[in-house]
Amino acid sequence: MAGTDTTSTTLEWAMAELLRNPTTLAKAREELDCTIEKGNHLQESDIHRLPYLQSIIKETLRLHPSAPFLLPHKAGADVEINGFTIPKGAQILVNAWAIGRDSATWDDPKSFIPERFMGSEVDVR
Repeated sequence: MAGTDTTSTTLEWAMAELLRNPTTLAKAREELDCTIEKGNHLQESDIHRLPYLQSIIKETLRLHPSAPFLLPHKAGADVEINGFTIPKGAQILVNAWAIGRDSATWDDPKSFIPERFMGSEVDVR
């Protein structure tokens, strides 16, 4: 799934969410204006100084993963999870889309709230 399709799709979702959330867009703009000197272009080396922008990307990937099902895995042994037996050799698909919208994991999971990642150890690399 690597390539320009996943990157452009993520950027499209980020822009859509920012347009739907003007307060978030204003905060992102303020962070950029305060961090990047006027007339300078944003460089990859600047990203570490833009925690709110990083949080926007993380929140975009949480709500709109570019690959909703992660790469398939195989069970290395028989295992029981929540009363279900997964036999050795069974193909396992992880539903990243469902995990990102799980109310047991996330407060207000359907809302775009980049602040939930501020100060978080979660990284996008």
